[in-house]
Amino acid sequence: MVERLDRLWRLAGTGFAFAFLFGGGAVLALTAFPLVHAVTPPGPRRRERNQWLIHWAFRFYLWILVSLRVIAVEVVAAERLRDGGSGMKGEMIIANHPSLLDVVLLMALVPRAQCIVKKELWASPYLGNLVRGTGYIRNDLEPEALLDACRQALEAGNRLIIFPEGTRTVPGEPMRLRRGFANIATLLGAELQLVTITCSPATLIKGEPWWAIPSRRPRFRVEVGDRIDAKAWLGTQHRSLAARKLVRFIEQYYAERLAHG
Repeated sequence: MVERLDRLWRLAGTGFAFAFLFGGGAVLALTAFPLVHAVTPPGPRRRERNQWLIHWAFRFYLWILVSLRVIAVEVVAAERLRDGGSGMKGEMIIANHPSLLDVVLLMALVPRAQCIVKKELWASPYLGNLVRGTGYIRNDLEPEALLDACRQALEAGNRLIIFPEGTRTVPGEPMRLRRGFANIATLLGAELQLVTITCSPATLIKGEPWWAIPSRRPRFRVEVGDRIDAKAWLGTQHRSLAARKLVRFIEQYYAERLAHG
C-alpha cells in the first residue's frame, strides 16, 4: 500500500511538473521577458539577462521536483561549471542524454548558457519567445551560419550546451555521437567540458510517455568530469581526422563511465 501511494504521488507530481513547465514558460514569456525588454535595450545585455532569468527559473523548477520527491538529484563537481573555461572565452558543455530532464539539470547548473535547439521550438506557442529571447541557436541553420553563431556565443563568454547524440539515448544501445560538435570544436579551437548524466531507475526515456514512471523514485546523478582543449587534437593532422578521433575518444569516455554506473 505504501509503495502504491508513493507511485500515485509521483505520478501526480510528474503530471503537475509537465503542466508547470509549459505553463510557466508561457507566463515567463508574457510577463518577465517583456519586463526585461522594457528596461534593457536590444543586444547582448538583454540576452544575458534573459539567460539568467531562465537559469533561476530552472533552478526553482528543479527545487520543486526534488521537494515533491518526484526525483532525487546528486551533483558532483558542480564548481567546474561555474568556473568556466580559460580566460573570458566560453566553452562547450558536452553531455550524454538519457532523459527528458537533462536540459533542465544543466540549465539549472549553468548561469549563462546557450543551446542548439530544434527548429520546432522557435514556433512553439509556449517556449518560442523564450528560446528566441535568450539567443538560443537553431539547429537548421546553414553550416556557416551555425558555426558563426557558435563562435559568437563562445566569444561572449557563454557556455554552449550540446547533446552530441542529437536525441535521447535508446536504453540498451551504445552511444553514437554525431560529428557536428567535434567539427565545431576543432574549427573554433574550443574547450569541451564533459558531463555524465545517469538516472536510476530510468525515467522519461526515448519512446516512453511521461506517465510511464518507474516503481521507485528516480535518482539523477550529474558528474562534471574532464575538460578537453580541442586545439590539442589538431597537431599536424588534418582537421577532419582530428574531429573523428575526438568523437571516438569521447564515445570511449562515456562508454567507460556508463559501464561503471
